[in-house]
Formats: sequence, C-alpha cells, structure tokens
Amino acid sequence: MLSRTIQRLALGLGILSGFGTVVMMLLIVADVAGRTFFNVSLPGSSELAELLLVAMIFLGLAAAQQRREHFNIELATQYLPPLVKQVVALAGWVISLAVVGLLAWLSSKQAWTAFLRDEASYGIIAFPIWPARMLIAFGLALLAVQILLDIAGTLRPRPAAGDLAPQTSRHE
Repeated sequence: MLSRTIQRLALGLGILSGFGTVVMMLLIVADVAGRTFFNVSLPGSSELAELLLVAMIFLGLAAAQQRREHFNIELATQYLPPLVKQVVALAGWVISLAVVGLLAWLSSKQAWTAFLRDEASYGIIAFPIWPARMLIAFGLALLAVQILLDIAGTLRPRPAAGDLAPQTSRHE
C-alpha cells in the first residue's frame, strides 16, 4: 500500500517535472522575444527559470529511479552469475541510500535555515531561494525512499519456478 502510494507520488512528480520543462521553455522564449523585439526583459524570469530547473531535476529523481533510467554501467557486471549480480546491485543500492540519505538530511537542514532567514537572491526582484532548497531536500528524500523500496523489493523472496502454476493461454 505505502509502496504503491510512493510509486504514484514519484510518477506524478516526474510528470510535473516534464511540465516544468514546457513552462521554463515558454518563460525563456517570452523573455528573449521581449528583449529582442521590445528591448524589455521579464523581471524575475531568470530566477524563476532557475527554480523551475531545480524542480525539474529533483522532482524527477525518484521517478527515474523507479523506471531504472539513471546511469547504469554494466561493463563489469554483465558477465557475473545472476545471484552475484543481484548482490552487487544490492550493495550499490545500500551505498546509494546512504549517500542520498545524507544529502537529503543536509539539504533539509540547509532549506530550513534558508527559510528561517528568508534567504533571497540579489537583483531587481528579491526572489526567495528557500523554495528551491526545499525542492532539493524533498526530491532527495523521495529518492531515498524509492531506493529503500528497491532494496526491499530485492530482498523479498520470490517464488521458485516449480512453485508457480503452469501458465496456459486462453487459446489452448
């Protein structure tokens, strides 16, 4: 149940991340067109584009992990026996969980400090920085949860081939 909820949340945020790409593209096109044709830029557009970029990257991390779309180099592991390959993958996920968990914790502390200080960028418009920091922390925390689910899925016992009922098609 919790696993399914996390999967849906990660997928939904991954889709939202894709829409962020479209919004950022439209924002940048409008800013460039305004500068080119009217000699006027959109105030705060660069800062908003930076926030959207952070959202696109960090909100999509868990969905990418869920679909196994992160970089995976199999040069050394492709010739290993299946059990050894599974142990190596599990070890990699445990190390990833430790690193991502640490980054999520440190990012959360940084986001909270930025929120308390009402940290903002310097420029024509004082754009708040803490929302981007919170998106980073949330995205990393969700990635850590997804990695934890992957580890649990790897450790879950699977039925042996002989335990499964024979599969027949409807046409037989």
